[in-house]
Amino acid sequence: MKKFKSSHKKNKEKNHKELYDSINKAKKQEKAERITYLESLSNQLRLPSDMLAGAPIVTAIGRNELYIENYKGILEYNSKSIRILTKIGRINIEGKNLNIEYFTNDEMKIIGMIFSIDFVTGKDLQRP
Repeated sequence: MKKFKSSHKKNKEKNHKELYDSINKAKKQEKAERITYLESLSNQLRLPSDMLAGAPIVTAIGRNELYIENYKGILEYNSKSIRILTKIGRINIEGKNLNIEYFTNDEMKIIGMIFSIDFVTGKDLQRP
């Protein structure tokens, strides 16, 4: 006699994952829209966008120094790339001999030969 294996558990897990994935996507979109609203509000009130939206402030001094304010965390750190998480997305710094000279809760200084600074926001965040 041949035994049949139930696929109920597998289908239940798949449906559960799809449901929560769609909820998470909706939350991310809502958050992105909220940040855009705060940025537009700060423009209308003629306030710096970092005051309301918590936008990062990136100051480059030549090719060897970079200051970042209003960041949330460090995602990746090695001598060739540094990835920083901010409220509005991610900042990717590529270079050579990169080093975080210091960091506090709201500011950091990066030194080394900086080749590029990329801002990744919105839909681009879902790509690695």
